[in-house]
Amino acid sequence: MRQGALATRLTTVAHPLHATALTIHAVTGADITRLALIRGIDINDTATTVKIHDSTAHRRCRLYPLPAWTRHLARAARIHGQLNNRAPDSPLFPLITVQDGEQLRLTATKIHYNLNPMP
Repeated sequence: MRQGALATRLTTVAHPLHATALTIHAVTGADITRLALIRGIDINDTATTVKIHDSTAHRRCRLYPLPAWTRHLARAARIHGQLNNRAPDSPLFPLITVQDGEQLRLTATKIHYNLNPMP
């Protein structure tokens, strides 16, 4: 899917956490397990990078650059966490990644986005 088409579809997603999780999936290919590990502090202050954690070894965590079109969504997710008084080191997507990401999968289906793992 072209980035412009995806960006347009993501603007129809009302919840910033859903939109950001789908965006991070599109940019990094992170599966539900890895999305569940992302914390507020894993998106840097300028929303130019996101850290994706390896579920088995911290030394395999990787920083991914975030394209300009994704940054407003990443900032919104960080702000959402702050407004809900979540600690910066707590998971950003706790409710939408449980049960194999059922809630996130529903959102993806509604915007015709494939949330399957990417290579």
